[in-house]
Amino acid sequence: MITLAVSLTCLGAKVKEDSLHISNPAVTQLFSELDYLRGNHSDVIKAEEEAKKALESAINNHKEVKVKIEQLKTVNDGYEKQMGALRIEKTNLKSNISALGEKFLPEMTRNPLFLSENSCDKCAPGWILFNSSCYFFSSTESSAVKRNWHESRVDCVSRGSDLVVIDNQQEQVVNFLINHQDASQLSTDFWIGLSDSEEEGTWKWLDGTFLVQGYWNDGEPTNLNDEDCAALYPRVNFFKAWNDVRCGVRRKWICEKAPESMS
Repeated sequence: MITLAVSLTCLGAKVKEDSLHISNPAVTQLFSELDYLRGNHSDVIKAEEEAKKALESAINNHKEVKVKIEQLKTVNDGYEKQMGALRIEKTNLKSNISALGEKFLPEMTRNPLFLSENSCDKCAPGWILFNSSCYFFSSTESSAVKRNWHESRVDCVSRGSDLVVIDNQQEQVVNFLINHQDASQLSTDFWIGLSDSEEEGTWKWLDGTFLVQGYWNDGEPTNLNDEDCAALYPRVNFFKAWNDVRCGVRRKWICEKAPESMS
């Protein structure tokens, strides 16, 4: 009986020893996997922290952008208010200029001594002295009389002048006078001494000089239906006030001549 017990004890010890010997590689693999998972966990935690920082930075940037947008909106609102005030001021100025033109221009055209900066020059009655030249607007004699381009030139020649030559920006202010001569007749247009009847597309003044600087309206000249003569139209922007027109059409006209010297 004792011998049997000893034998069983030895057998159990041998089985336990064999079990531990068999399980050691599995334990090693488990520890390896555990170390791997721990490393990956550290990487995940690090990536999570970096993501949190990136998110915080993005949130801060978003807040800064929102602040800048609000600031820009405030500035834009200020500009809009300024633009509105300028538009109102522009409208008021145009009204005031128009009223002044209606009030004083008729008196100036009737004054034979309407002077420019040169007090030694004068113009005949019905003519306007401006920029060292005398200008005659046919509308000052009759708002109903209109002539074609050639007839208008004949009339100017009979007055010792010719159709107006606009060869610099200062003389283009004549259109400003027209624009405010009569606010009820803004559709009125006037012949000027410019045509391309000799050679299509080559615009030439009556004094023989070629056009250097033109003040054409947008899209002009068009040369539709042999439009070989130039007419000046009242415009708010008097540097875009010319159209080409058929020479046979009847229009009002502007004459120009040198002033008379006062003795």
